[in-house]
Amino acid sequence: MIVALNISLTISPCMMMTHSYKRNPSRISAISLAQPTTSLRRCECYDMYKEVVPFAEAWSWQKSIVEERKKLITIDEDISDSLIVLQHEPVYTLGTASSDNNLNFDVKDSPLPLYQTERGGEVTYHGPGQLVMYPLLNLRYQKMDLHWYLRALEEVVIRVLSSTFSLKASRVEGLTGVWVGKFCAYSVSVCFTACCCLLILFGFL
Repeated sequence: MIVALNISLTISPCMMMTHSYKRNPSRISAISLAQPTTSLRRCECYDMYKEVVPFAEAWSWQKSIVEERKKLITIDEDISDSLIVLQHEPVYTLGTASSDNNLNFDVKDSPLPLYQTERGGEVTYHGPGQLVMYPLLNLRYQKMDLHWYLRALEEVVIRVLSSTFSLKASRVEGLTGVWVGKFCAYSVSVCFTACCCLLILFGFL
């Protein structure tokens, strides 16, 4: 939760609003249509860091939020970003750059659920005890620059580790992520519309 809060404050001024976890699609719509109470852009935070949620369910939820947000953009009512914080049941996800050669098993006989996703990157394991954060952002209110966004996220994680946990973290030139050994990795999926860029972050700590 500390990292999530600092992401929102460092990348863009916004009002954090925390919601308990409810697996109810109508809840997503209601939140998206709510009116802001300040001039700052709002960040809806779904704080389920103790919840272990199946990947397919969380993935479907993100897609629903993105589709709702795209509709709001067309009528100029896109007023908030979202952040989902949770854990997953054991699962492998494959990015657009992944290949069967990097798996130590036959994809037709996977020991765990296996999903091909829209994100970049290679194969990733998620499981209980591993915190996953999914920001869904309209980059029109940030910078339309994915490299800037990734570097900003790295900087947030590095600063939080230093200030809160007294851990010295760093980047590795040419690679994406934050290293204390290796502490944080992520990749993104981007949905372009006529007037903005909606971004989903697949990340873990």
